[in-house]
Amino acid sequence: MLDKNAKFAILIIISGFLARLMNISQPLFDVTMWRQTDTAAIARNFYYNGMNIFYPQVLWNSGNTEGYVGETEFFLYPFVVALLYKVFGVHEYLGRLVSILAFCGGAFFLYKLAQKYIGATGALIALAFYTFSPQIFFYSRSFQPESTMLLFSIAMVYFFSQWIDTEERKDYILMIFCGICAFLVKIPSVCLGLPLLYLCIAKYRWKFILEWKLWLFAFLTLCPITLWCIHSYELKFLNGTSFCTFHIGLRDEGFINMSFLTNLDFYKRVFYLYIFQRQLIYVGAILTIVGIFYSIKKKDLHLFHFWFLSQIIFLFMSANTSWHHSYYSMPIIVPSSIFLAWSVVTYFDKIKRAKFVHLPKLEKFFIAPVFILMVTLLPFICYHKITARYKPERMEKDMPIYVAGNRVREISPKDALIIAAHWGGPELLYYSDRKGWPAESMNVTIEMIESLKKEGASWFVSSRVTEIDKKVVSYLQTNYDVIELTDQYLIARLDKL
Repeated sequence: MLDKNAKFAILIIISGFLARLMNISQPLFDVTMWRQTDTAAIARNFYYNGMNIFYPQVLWNSGNTEGYVGETEFFLYPFVVALLYKVFGVHEYLGRLVSILAFCGGAFFLYKLAQKYIGATGALIALAFYTFSPQIFFYSRSFQPESTMLLFSIAMVYFFSQWIDTEERKDYILMIFCGICAFLVKIPSVCLGLPLLYLCIAKYRWKFILEWKLWLFAFLTLCPITLWCIHSYELKFLNGTSFCTFHIGLRDEGFINMSFLTNLDFYKRVFYLYIFQRQLIYVGAILTIVGIFYSIKKKDLHLFHFWFLSQIIFLFMSANTSWHHSYYSMPIIVPSSIFLAWSVVTYFDKIKRAKFVHLPKLEKFFIAPVFILMVTLLPFICYHKITARYKPERMEKDMPIYVAGNRVREISPKDALIIAAHWGGPELLYYSDRKGWPAESMNVTIEMIESLKKEGASWFVSSRVTEIDKKVVSYLQTNYDVIELTDQYLIARLDKL
């Protein structure tokens, strides 16, 4: 029989699930559209080309090659989506649905973990914040693996903490399974070794190095990702195409590089814009910081201190990548939700025990009202941030990509190679369902078009016509068959006058 708190938890998760179904069939333009369309293209290529999970294929820079791509994470998430394609056909909403279901699983394990360490009331607060934090909301319904990574990461920590307490075989098996999946889905999940190490030391002290089951856990979880990295590194030499995932933190000398450590823009963008503003939405950030510092003496919460610390370390290690891509800071939301919930529960317990009228004047007339106001405002801020993201006008600016891509798909041969001029991402290639070369519209030149034509390009499409040099547009009109030219997109056939 479910207790009252469990029923509330289920209600929150169901509410989060239903809210994420909003506009589930819309094009992949809501967040990081380049990442979503790249992942969706890989899923579709699995479906088209034999479901070989060990040989992922992309559309960009592939020319007449198979498009095999190396130096990537293990594409478990798009493979699962491709399996659904086999049953239901190719529909983007299936990719979103997998992410949403992964969110539900992650939310469940977050609740179980929080309940264990901060009690049922705190667990409900942590669950509610995790469910409706805007940044998590956006990425947990997008066509990319972040939601899946969070599911397996949280589940791994939960089962590891259970096994540390009970040493039951089922927890041991499940923590190994979740660890393997978490590390394969997103390599940065390996950073969770720090909070796991804390749990080991907290129980065994330094004798943990003699525990063979811990060594076996490390071997079984790290061996698959190591083997995949070796294989994926070799893949990049097949067609010369790479995701550069293994270069995280090394791009532009970003790996613990002083140029980033002393760069104010790095801190402003990653810690203020991505985390303080977008993930923890101001109020949540303040409550999280309060929770972190006021719980330092509570040994039961040190797991989450080390979890939080592991994510901070990763953000510095991957400074350049984290600076460019906000979703690399997403995992910090898990320990942040715990600290936020703990600070709320602890303070309200204090008020309840002391009775409001007996509080010191400063606390009674300033600190307590401000605290209560922040907690009250939090859900309204979340609602505003989420609904603002999905206003129609935000989608309209990217619709030329969808329209032009689908038009190319309709009128060009399936084996046509295209030059897709937008901002250099794979979006146009994805919606055209054609291989080819992405380019930035403002950098398109006549020489580039002719060079790629010699490599096999037979179509040119752009969804940013106003950014293309007028001489290039005139050249295409004079020398090739410009099939469609509007103020939003241009489609030209390069193999026919």
